[in-house]
Amino acid sequence: MNLHWLHPEWLWALAAVPGTALLLMWAARRRRRDLERLGDPVLIAQLAAPAPGRARLRAALLLTAVALLALALAGPRLGLQPRQAERRGLDLLIALDVSNSMLAEDVAPSRLARARYELYRLLEHLEGDRVGLILFAGDAFLQCPFTTDYGAVRLFLDVADPSLIPTPGTDYVRMIQVALQAFEAPQPDEVPRSRVLLVVSDGENHAEGFEQALRQLQEAGIERLAVGVGETAGAPIPVYRDGRRVGVRRDAEGRVVHTRLEPATLQALAGPDGYFHLGRTGEVVPALLKRLDGFARTPIATETFETYAERYQWPLALALLLLVLEALLPERRRTLQTA
Repeated sequence: MNLHWLHPEWLWALAAVPGTALLLMWAARRRRRDLERLGDPVLIAQLAAPAPGRARLRAALLLTAVALLALALAGPRLGLQPRQAERRGLDLLIALDVSNSMLAEDVAPSRLARARYELYRLLEHLEGDRVGLILFAGDAFLQCPFTTDYGAVRLFLDVADPSLIPTPGTDYVRMIQVALQAFEAPQPDEVPRSRVLLVVSDGENHAEGFEQALRQLQEAGIERLAVGVGETAGAPIPVYRDGRRVGVRRDAEGRVVHTRLEPATLQALAGPDGYFHLGRTGEVVPALLKRLDGFARTPIATETFETYAERYQWPLALALLLLVLEALLPERRRTLQTA
């Protein structure tokens, strides 16, 4: 069995042993000099006979205890022991708006780019949750089924772009239909999990029947969160051609089209406690994580693995024992000699 250390940097604390020894030697010499100044050394020895052997024993106990404490702090590990860890998680379905209005730059560098960045950061903090991805605009489709491979989800987020859905507009009803289908699809394991729909959008909705679709989500027992991206002041919608910006969107009369954050739909979807605003400044990931922590995570599986066995208890217990013995052991023999 190989010996490993959890905090090997604490082994430097062993240097305190010779330092402590030097300090004890200096203290003993100074004490002898002080006693010699009091009077006749023979008389002082008769009144309080020193016990050199006992003093050396106390010093040895103290030095050994210091060395053992240093070893305990270093965290010795010897051998392997089996441990069990319970995996818990929920199903998080992200619905990302990729309509043209998400190209607006009232949130730098754009609403869509900023939304992607926040979702990347969210994925970095998830562990054990299955994540799926829906892209929606005038239509919607499941871009990534539920998976614990967050790297795959990031790859799908990388390519999220309005060009993937040629149908213009923003259809929340179609997005909710796809979400219901994704949640109802059979999963590799049959353990029921908490189900959460996270909608990231600027709130524009161009479809009718939203209230009925929302009731279907509620009846299915699906929790809902929403992030509104943008500012209510609005901004023009850039127009790109062959990857180059060629101007801004205009209406039939040649006037510049402005898009504004419309939080009403998102607030109705998520409720007052589930809506978060992502504007020019600030972030939403900490608030989202706190809200997600409030949902029940279902035990998924119990994994058994081997880890190093912690052995710091041995040197720590022995060091404490030696310190107790050192404190109880008197340094001098308290005897009086009579004539």
